[in-house]
Amino acid sequence: PSSSLRGPHASARDRAGWSVEAPLATMAERFGFETGKLMMSQFRSRTRIGRKKRLLEEAEKILRSGAVEQPKWFNALKTTPPTVTASAMRPTQIVYPEDKLIRAYYNRDPTAKFVPADLSSAHTHHVRAFARRQLKVMQTRRLPEDEALKIVEAEAAAEERRAKEAEARGVAFARRLTSAHVLPTNYLEQIQEEEELAWQATKAAKALEIASRKKRAQDTAREHKRLAERDEAEKNDAPNGDK
Repeated sequence: PSSSLRGPHASARDRAGWSVEAPLATMAERFGFETGKLMMSQFRSRTRIGRKKRLLEEAEKILRSGAVEQPKWFNALKTTPPTVTASAMRPTQIVYPEDKLIRAYYNRDPTAKFVPADLSSAHTHHVRAFARRQLKVMQTRRLPEDEALKIVEAEAAAEERRAKEAEARGVAFARRLTSAHVLPTNYLEQIQEEEELAWQATKAAKALEIASRKKRAQDTAREHKRLAERDEAEKNDAPNGDK
């Protein structure tokens, strides 16, 4: 606070009451005003987003103004101050080694994003299990990402075959790299599938018509050539007077 709030004739004891080391006096005790609570929003930067602040220093600065009450945890904070400087706005991003491979999996198969994760199960989601297996192959065999992907895809295909065989026999099978969840097909997807089949049929019929037309043109050209050669041979074999 400024000297005008303390007054030009403030005693040393009063001035000591405003220091951090001395007990922090509240605004109500000095001026009869109501004071607020110390909120976490008061530690956010108003000028630079993500500026790093020390919790203890900022708390002392805010309490020194006398506008807020001293919280109960302040003395404990002074006794054991934090040693790590953290960002007030941007928490540290948690990144796992397989996150890049998981994003690549979803790019290859976007429908896998709709496969739910069973929170009551101890098994990992099949996409993360696939990415972890691919990462392990890359690290143990020292292979690039694309070659490791082919190996794990082959393992997943073999697992899918074994799962279907076990399902046909009525035997339980624990999947790891694949999912047994079947996504429901909505009406829009059904319409798109029907349109795709109709387009493929039209394309095949058009290709067949073009091939038939080309064949007829070739047969006609060969027939004309044969007739022309026959006429030429008849002219050559005829007597001179008949020409």
